[in-house]
Amino acid sequence: MYSSNFDPLQAKYSGTEEVVIKSLKREIQNILSSYVGWFDPFCELIQNALDSVEERSKLKEKGYSPIVMIMIDLENNKIAVTDNGIGFEEQQYIKFLAPNFSFKNGNTRGHKGVGSTYLAYGFNYIQISTKSPEFSARGKMLNAKKWLSDDNPASNPLVIPDSENTIDPFFDEIDRGVSICIKYDETTAPKDLSWMKISTAENWLKVLRVKTGLGAVNSNPNILIKVRVCAKDGKVSIAEHKGIEYLWINEILDKTQTYTAIKLKEDELYKKKGSDYKLPSKFLNLNAIYDKWTYERLADEISLDSEEKEIIRRCRPEIYFCYVFSTKVWDRFNNSLGVRGGVSIMNGGIQLAANNMPQGELVLIPLKRKAGRQFQLHMLMHFENCNADLGRKGFQKDINDFSKSVAKKIADGPLKRVQKCFRKNTGAAPDLMREKALDDWKEMMNNHEQNNPLVLDNPNFF
Repeated sequence: MYSSNFDPLQAKYSGTEEVVIKSLKREIQNILSSYVGWFDPFCELIQNALDSVEERSKLKEKGYSPIVMIMIDLENNKIAVTDNGIGFEEQQYIKFLAPNFSFKNGNTRGHKGVGSTYLAYGFNYIQISTKSPEFSARGKMLNAKKWLSDDNPASNPLVIPDSENTIDPFFDEIDRGVSICIKYDETTAPKDLSWMKISTAENWLKVLRVKTGLGAVNSNPNILIKVRVCAKDGKVSIAEHKGIEYLWINEILDKTQTYTAIKLKEDELYKKKGSDYKLPSKFLNLNAIYDKWTYERLADEISLDSEEKEIIRRCRPEIYFCYVFSTKVWDRFNNSLGVRGGVSIMNGGIQLAANNMPQGELVLIPLKRKAGRQFQLHMLMHFENCNADLGRKGFQKDINDFSKSVAKKIADGPLKRVQKCFRKNTGAAPDLMREKALDDWKEMMNNHEQNNPLVLDNPNFF
């Protein structure tokens, strides 16, 4: 009779027999199947880098400036993200690629222990370089994706020491941190990094501020983001942005106003003139109306049922919305990025967010009357004490239902009352970038005139 103690969890991962290997493969395949978004590799690499630099910032080191470098090589079909954050210790370096293993806590962007596994086994090349005061290493793992689909592999893929240089040369410039590079190929998803047709660093930066952790709901102005892009033709472009923050509409559009400013002005004029008032011109002919509401403000603006009140109590949602005069605003913005036809980076719908970053795909706003409005309204909802499901599949049903109900109430209530402030929709697509540049130039000229007034100081005049 068997009389020894044993740990079932340890037994699952120990041994080399076929049943153990197949069990591990199924676990990894289940993780990989939950990653279906085109930008998922960027999301995982970037959120790890942001967590790392924010962790190091807590050390309060004199002179430390957090930096995240994103290298996008369209010519050679690879990406690398490098940070000057905390770096790995030896045990972290050895274990962080294993499925469902994480050294992070629940206050970070990623802590489920699946993202690094996706990066390691969803691709056939990964290079990891790390350095910290106590430990440094550079290793690579090859053909892990092919191993998953091989019924009779010779052995498990190994992370082996890499004698070659770190792919991203920025790693050599930092005192500590991590650099991870992955390569795309015909067996990976996505396959081709250039498929999106985005070719410049400036446009990639805008896209990543919508699709990844660079689009922080609550900004961190201290992190410097650098993006370096090598296009298919070998042309290199570089863009920088100080701080991480979602790409709010007022950054890309002119003639916008907040909902709050409009309502305050209306209340002010009503008290003075009654209902027979006219809004000043700066509140009319708008391209967009936007605002950012706390959960307390949300409860003041719309009626909520008991279940919605419970979600507000538990998850304390923050809501950003942008209501544009025409869906052609989104078309024009997406076209300005050079993005592949049929692909929308920003569009009408609900973008759910947790852990201070957008997650998952847009959710349709279920409007019944004048349903076209659902494509004019872009809404970002951030929830505390809430996580997306494994990988990037989405949020729990109650969160999805809450977001759709609240979005509908905001569209049919507060926003419907300020539609009169929109510019007339002629059907022509607005030249957003040109209009924004012209308004910026006018503002610059006005500021120059005020700060440097023309002075005629000559006795021969007059």
